[in-house]
Amino acid sequence: MTTADVLVIGGGGSGMSAAISAATSGASTIVLEKAAKVGGSTAMSVGSFTAANTSYQYRAGVNDSIELFIDDMKVANGEFEERENKELRRVLAENAGATVEWLSSIGVQFLGPTPEPPYEKPRMHNVLPNSSAYASALLRECRKRGVEVRTSMRVDKLLCNAAGDIIGARADGTDFFGRRGVILATGDYSASTEMKAEFVGEAASKIPPVNPNSTGDGFKLGTGVGGIMLQMDRLYEGLRFAPSKRPDPIKILPSHPLLSKAMRLVVERLPKNLLAYVIRGALTSWVGPNNTMYQAGALLVGHSGKRIANEDSDKLMARAAAADEKNTAFMIFDGGVARKFSAWPNPVSTFPGVAYAYVDDYKRYRPDVYHRANTIDELALSIGVEPSVLQSTVEEWNADVAAGKDSRFDRQHLGGGVSEGPFYALGPMNAYVTLADGGLAVDTQLRVTTADGEAIPGLWAAGSTGQGGLQLLNHGLHIGWAMVSGRLAGRNAARSQSRPDLKPVRDITVT
Repeated sequence: MTTADVLVIGGGGSGMSAAISAATSGASTIVLEKAAKVGGSTAMSVGSFTAANTSYQYRAGVNDSIELFIDDMKVANGEFEERENKELRRVLAENAGATVEWLSSIGVQFLGPTPEPPYEKPRMHNVLPNSSAYASALLRECRKRGVEVRTSMRVDKLLCNAAGDIIGARADGTDFFGRRGVILATGDYSASTEMKAEFVGEAASKIPPVNPNSTGDGFKLGTGVGGIMLQMDRLYEGLRFAPSKRPDPIKILPSHPLLSKAMRLVVERLPKNLLAYVIRGALTSWVGPNNTMYQAGALLVGHSGKRIANEDSDKLMARAAAADEKNTAFMIFDGGVARKFSAWPNPVSTFPGVAYAYVDDYKRYRPDVYHRANTIDELALSIGVEPSVLQSTVEEWNADVAAGKDSRFDRQHLGGGVSEGPFYALGPMNAYVTLADGGLAVDTQLRVTTADGEAIPGLWAAGSTGQGGLQLLNHGLHIGWAMVSGRLAGRNAARSQSRPDLKPVRDITVT
């Protein structure tokens, strides 16, 4: 079949949610995914879904509301609140809870809700056993609902009829048509070097993405027919530990509805300290160290052993690491900082409300990134840098701390320096762009709109492609928006009038 009622471009969380929603609204549906398998960035994520008014909250005795949810999103936005798309934020807040329930109904299980200070109510729902559960459940439901899913199909053209309606797309030389509409759900642009350079800058363009398939195809398709992009200057740039060579105790677990349900029942009954012990093994694989360690006195060095950036900024540290072809950095700290970050309330890394990892946890779970030595020279040899260079770096840093001013990068939070043995390093770490917050402008029905606010006939967008000025600065909101916007876009496209004219008179090419 190359003609259906609804054509979805992209097979991640938003795309498959859209396809299922269209199918359950009575529309025949095709999904075109350019990768070899579905899942997209959703299947690569931590997997948290933040929502209010869920059965999980009810069972936990949490009395939440949509307005409280929105208030907390305002707190997270801070100075960026004036940029918020308040209409889309309300769409997310009002539909997130029902979407958690829908996911639960198709076999996705969650642990939670867990708190995320300083926000008022616990509303983080953490997927079990890992984020691949979303992809497995959504693909299973697509098949159940008769959705045709085609992988390894990169769309390079949108098709328009004589009236200017979007009627389909071309992938690998084949034309696919959507009688009622086409939905763009291709993810963000974090893997597009040219778009990162254009909208953020050359330094950002050198940082590799977590998902190499997020090349902004939907953005190019949408703007080619008159859509506009909003908030394209927003990237999540940061440092992560190099992947562990050991099996991740969470990621290796298979995703099956019965297993996930049994796991939830077990996990909910585990003592909190035992649950935290299990999760710390995964936490040390997923998350880089908290910036509070730099504020306490730690410093960042590159593979040469020299400081490379102002440690007050995730963005600057990531860009400095990526500027070097090795994309490698190490956090250096002393015994005083190590003691401070060996117990609550100072974790090295956090999974909000669930688990916290301390210095000794890296020794236990990630010996490949944990380095301890009695002298700076020994530490340098452990991490593979020239001892004299690292020694000079530390001496210069300690002199700056004593003088109260960073002479190289104007860092403001100096801490206590690196002077008390033993000495430690965590790394190697690599720079990544985890997310890009720009998106096509859409209305509350998820229709792609022009600069004048007019809906482009036949075209919808969901997930990161249709983020349209929405901030999503709390944890768990990107997954929430992917699923919520996908469901709404699928439903609205399915309810549109079927167009009899499916003869393409022009196409719009992705370059």
